[in-house]
Amino acid sequence: MWTRRRFCPLWLLLGAMGLPEPTGGQCNTQEVAKLIASNAAAADYFGVSVALDADTLVIGAYGDDYGAETTDSGAAYVFVRAGGVWSQQAYLIDLLGNDLDYFGYSVAIDGDTAVIGAYLADVGNVIDAGAAYVFVRSGGVWTQQAKLVASDAAEADWFGYSVAVSGNTAVVGAHQRDAVGKADAGAAYVFVRAGTVWTQQAVLTASDTAAFDYLGRSVALADDTAVAGASSADLPGKDGAGAAYVFFRTGSVWTPQAKLTASDAAAFDNFGFSVALADDTAVVGAIYDDHPGGSNAGSAYVFARSAGVWTSQGKLTAVDAAASDAFGRAVAVSGNMTVIGANQDDHAGGSNAGSAYVFVRFGTVWTQRAKLTAADAAASDHFGSAAVVDGRTAVIGAMNDDLPGGADAGSSHVFLVDCLADPSIPSASDWGIVILSLATLAVGTVLIRTRRPVVPGFVNPLAAAIASRS
Repeated sequence: MWTRRRFCPLWLLLGAMGLPEPTGGQCNTQEVAKLIASNAAAADYFGVSVALDADTLVIGAYGDDYGAETTDSGAAYVFVRAGGVWSQQAYLIDLLGNDLDYFGYSVAIDGDTAVIGAYLADVGNVIDAGAAYVFVRSGGVWTQQAKLVASDAAEADWFGYSVAVSGNTAVVGAHQRDAVGKADAGAAYVFVRAGTVWTQQAVLTASDTAAFDYLGRSVALADDTAVAGASSADLPGKDGAGAAYVFFRTGSVWTPQAKLTASDAAAFDNFGFSVALADDTAVVGAIYDDHPGGSNAGSAYVFARSAGVWTSQGKLTAVDAAASDAFGRAVAVSGNMTVIGANQDDHAGGSNAGSAYVFVRFGTVWTQRAKLTAADAAASDHFGSAAVVDGRTAVIGAMNDDLPGGADAGSSHVFLVDCLADPSIPSASDWGIVILSLATLAVGTVLIRTRRPVVPGFVNPLAAAIASRS
């Protein structure tokens, strides 16, 4: 039965003829690589963060120990793809780093520029103020270009907990920054580059900021638009429901454009725990959302912008949602595809093995088209703790994957995902059905005109069906 809306004239013709609906609609997925650090060791948590731009991938490992003199100073690894093969290009660290800086907890990349967050780095004598580091690539070699710190750095601000970069602009979240009389209200800082020099351009805060909102818990950036998640923001009668704030830049001035909230917001959903942005589409994770799938199953919400106005485009939940899956732990979007991590999903791989879900948009409707799991999934891997998608490539972090190098060394998994954003466009498998159907239609037409079967004793059901309609 033709149950889905089809706008392709070919599908309409075949549907009118009573032919079976093509089977397209599901994504073809293939895990093509499992990446691990060249110096993998226990409790590195490689895969806590991932960032991808074309053929360059950055993976954070905040528990990495640099040399024998530091503990959990952190690192980030750069991988490049050539001929379909991924290889490690660079090992990024802060040479002046200290114990427990957590360099690599967050990562971002655009072109030849990478930004690495170290949210527990000290700034002078200011403990755990946090910092973010800019690295640039030239001829395959990465060098540090800048260390970004907040102009008003204060103890335990956790600047660098989240980072984003687009062109010559970077946004850094500091979700424990205090506002006047409002502890941990949070903020996001904007930096711009001129030549090789980075300067702070703005501090983004909510107009209705309140204590413990945690604005900047997550950040995303696309050109002149920034989104900052405030995962613990209170809504009327709903403590900790969460929100996400959109800011837009005109010239060098940033102004609030929208406050995004869930249409079915409830207390402690933590909407804004994760955010992603691509052009005029924003995706926001609500990791503790309760729904029919179970308590704390989690969800994600999609918003679209038109003429400067953001509207809700749907709520995404896993088809096989279960309690405490943490769906929405990570979100990513590219074009008409979004990938949602559920790092506590239980499946055949084991408890908390984790998974990621692929959704595709047709028109304004999003549908789940695939579920990604690691080929070697095991209990407590937390696959889905980080996610990124760019075109047909999706990368999913499994920060607690146990390797020969040690427990919780971590890994990241690369998938090729072939999806039809528009199900009205025939897939390769659909074309087989189309050709067969057209051939059958041609034969049926001959049979109708001759009013007899080509083979004695053969009754053509298509011819009979068409004849009955004439």
